[in-house]
Amino acid sequence: MNKISSLVSICFFFLAIVFNTTLVAQSTLNYTEVSIHFRNGQEHFESKNYEAARAEFNLFLNADKAILEKEDGNKVWAEYYVVMCSLYLQYSETELLANRFVRNYPEHPVAGNLFKEIGNYFFEQGDYARAVDYLKKSPKSDEEAQYRLAISHFSLQEYSEALTIFDEIKVSNSDFGVSSAYYSGIINFRAGKYEIAIPDFKKAEQSATYRSEIPGWLAHSYYRQGKFAEMLAYTEPLLREKNSGRKLEDVALLTAEVYFQQANYEKASTYYTIYKNYKSQGMLPAVAYRYGYSLYKTDQFSPATEQLKNVAAVKDTLGQYAAFILGVCYLKANNPNYALGAFDQARKSNYNKSVTEDSDFNHAKVLLDLNRGNEAIKAFEGFLSKYPDSKYEDEANELVSEAYLSSNNYQAALAYIEGLKRRSTRTNTAYQRIAFNQAVKMYNDERYIDALPYFDKSLTTPVNPETKYAANFWKAEALSADKKYSEAMPIYQSIISSVDNTTPNLFDLQSRSRYSLAYAYYNTKDYTKANQLFREYADRMKSSGDSQAYQDAVIRLGDTYFAAKNYDQALKYYDQAISANKSDKDYATFQKGLVMVLKGNEAGAKSAFQKVQKDYPQSLYVDNAIYQDANIEFTAGRYIPAITGFTKLINDKPQSALIPAALLKRAGAFQNTANHEGAIADYRAILKNYPTEPQSKDALAGIQEELNEVGRPEEFTQILNDYQQVNPNVQTVGLEYESAKGLFYSDKFDKAIPALNNYIRKYPNSIEAYEAKYLVAESYFKLGDKPQALSFYYQVIRDRKYKSVNRAILKAAEIEFASNNFRGAIGNYRNLLTSASDKKDQQTALIGLMESYYQTTKTDSTLYFAREVANSGDVVLGAKSKASLYTGKIYMAKNDYLKAIEAFNQTIAISKDDFGAEAQFLITQILYNQKKYKESSDIIMAKFRNEFADADDKIVGRAFLLLADDFIGLDNMVQARATLNSIIENHPDKNIVADAKIKLKSIEKK
Repeated sequence: MNKISSLVSICFFFLAIVFNTTLVAQSTLNYTEVSIHFRNGQEHFESKNYEAARAEFNLFLNADKAILEKEDGNKVWAEYYVVMCSLYLQYSETELLANRFVRNYPEHPVAGNLFKEIGNYFFEQGDYARAVDYLKKSPKSDEEAQYRLAISHFSLQEYSEALTIFDEIKVSNSDFGVSSAYYSGIINFRAGKYEIAIPDFKKAEQSATYRSEIPGWLAHSYYRQGKFAEMLAYTEPLLREKNSGRKLEDVALLTAEVYFQQANYEKASTYYTIYKNYKSQGMLPAVAYRYGYSLYKTDQFSPATEQLKNVAAVKDTLGQYAAFILGVCYLKANNPNYALGAFDQARKSNYNKSVTEDSDFNHAKVLLDLNRGNEAIKAFEGFLSKYPDSKYEDEANELVSEAYLSSNNYQAALAYIEGLKRRSTRTNTAYQRIAFNQAVKMYNDERYIDALPYFDKSLTTPVNPETKYAANFWKAEALSADKKYSEAMPIYQSIISSVDNTTPNLFDLQSRSRYSLAYAYYNTKDYTKANQLFREYADRMKSSGDSQAYQDAVIRLGDTYFAAKNYDQALKYYDQAISANKSDKDYATFQKGLVMVLKGNEAGAKSAFQKVQKDYPQSLYVDNAIYQDANIEFTAGRYIPAITGFTKLINDKPQSALIPAALLKRAGAFQNTANHEGAIADYRAILKNYPTEPQSKDALAGIQEELNEVGRPEEFTQILNDYQQVNPNVQTVGLEYESAKGLFYSDKFDKAIPALNNYIRKYPNSIEAYEAKYLVAESYFKLGDKPQALSFYYQVIRDRKYKSVNRAILKAAEIEFASNNFRGAIGNYRNLLTSASDKKDQQTALIGLMESYYQTTKTDSTLYFAREVANSGDVVLGAKSKASLYTGKIYMAKNDYLKAIEAFNQTIAISKDDFGAEAQFLITQILYNQKKYKESSDIIMAKFRNEFADADDKIVGRAFLLLADDFIGLDNMVQARATLNSIIENHPDKNIVADAKIKLKSIEKK
């Protein structure tokens, strides 16, 4: 009924009646030419050739009147067809022709519907203004025409006219009535007449046509009236339906909004979720914010961040609120690095001053939580300056103290806290810890006396019992290190006698105090008390399962018995240590040999000394074992084997400190075997190479005796003169040297150099001259002139007369290494290894060789020395962790990631210092190389704010640069930018900042 073809159907219905009648009446007549025009016009009309049809009908109508009178019925239809052709051809005269037709033929069957059909035509064309002009002339009783007229008014936004007609039709039960109710509801809704619109929508809901649309209209109608209970009663059952086929986006949204307004965030989040599932595109920012806030209030932090992060990216009031809540959600979800970026964004907006302040404070707190101490200090001090009367003032002051603790800037932290007008318990706790850390730092730098005042400062605020006991213990250790045993002993004793079951570290400190107190008694020769305490310590360590500490205590027990001359007991404990097969068994074996000597067990002693030489060739006690073995032969008067033994020591261990003693003993053996020239040669060697050693006096007497024996006493005069030059008048020369040396120890290095060089020129053979050369080298080193320093270090090394020549070797190695002269470094470290007099020098040399070979890309040598370092104990702090770190680096360079990660994890397990931090960073680098960006970023964010918070700035900086790369790999540019901006604003290393700027610039170009 609503198609234009209905007009044609009516036309042909009436035409068929008339035409058939004519055919019957005139069946015996021939058609005239006029009739042919009419018939042609019909055929053209049917084929929609309206231009041709109109021309044929006009030819028909222009025929002779007499002929037309015979075709009177066809004449009316011809005029009708002309009107319709004009309409379809969109001629301007259509309306004039239509009015004339209706006026001329008011009773004709098509006259009453002509305006409706024309109106329908324009309606179908979307020309509602012209449709109105014709449809309003249609009969009022024609429901379809009236409905179309109303729709036309509606489309022209003539709502009042449309509503009048829709209201008349909507009472009908026809389809037009239901549709009219629908449109009436819309018009009333838009006019704010929601109460009137509701029944209209309810009627329209009965129709399948509108059923899917109506829930939104009804929900909005209730919502805008504030009838939330009625709305919820209507919407919630709908939302529980499955596959209802209705459009429920707005229904879900309005339901969520109502519950949000009622602070029922649990239900609000449920319906926002339903709304999200209906949405094919993203939510409006305000809706996403309320959804995210509802999730936040119901502890659904991770989903909340997904909703809030895009809202937070917009720089407006809502964005600032969203950024703040986003930061809180990230914190609750244990993602502080993301929280930092969110709070940073919120604090940089000033739309809401209160939110800005809260965000600023929380930003500083997160920096502290991430152990980014220096940045946290800057942030808190900036906050206190910006908000002098803030509600967070007291807490901020407390946290500044903790930030200083985290930053390791202990002196500044103490000064800050001491300058506060009022101090809370929390601040005093921080002060206690900061003072303790400063003291420990000085202790580790071997500044024992300087550390004592800071231990005392820590003890002035003994809030934390663990720190209190630790401060007391390390204060005693500092006193012991300075040999003030009488002052240290009462402190150790007070820790041992303390009773406190609530403090976990007390048991360990009591055990260590027993050990240290035992050593204090040992060093003051109170061997009975020392023995008792070492025994107590050993018992504790045995029950605790710490085998290394237990075996150490066993050896110390042997030492106390040895010192007390209880040789049988000493042997018992040394044997126990040897059978335990621990790292100090070479020492225990050597000590056993000494005990055997004192007990007169020559065979047992020689067996022990030879075992040290055979089983522990790298031991520091090998040279002494050779010497003692030879000395047994010498003492027994077996001079030939004694000479062999001493010769072995002199030839195999030329750098040993025992060489002067071995030469003196060998000279004596030569004398006793009448080998006068051999004796003279050894005495000369002592006087030439070791003129200031104690053995030189005996050598002077011995050579005089031997020269007399061979009849060359005149040679002694020159030898004596040479000796006196090397050992001049102590009073005069000593004062001159002390004056030059004093300049060095006063840090006046530029003046010390000429003074020391002048002394060397005047007394080139004095023992002080050898030390003076070392001090000249040190002065140049302190002044930053490393080439000149290296020149003098090498002079000291060539002379080999300075008692601490190993220091010069080590310094030369370090300078060569720093200058990338790794071959020179290797030579010096090998020199140090052969001349090492203690385990520390030995391990330092091994570490230096490992690092130097690594730089020369000799992987096999690097791995060899890494294993040597790992097997040599942990005498140098961090030795084992560094060894496993370099092992991992080698495997990483070979792309053997499995072995590399295994080695790096060993480093991390051993150490939480810079070595552990670098190992952890390299693991994340491997993960990044494998495109495991999520795993890499998770480790960086987790580890570099806890275990490795105090790592070197460069390592931390590299880690966070990699974190930015991880975010880029994850296509999370917001966090990538935030990470890089944080580095640029806060990191102290200029190179790291420069790299961050380059990365940020490359991101901005994308």
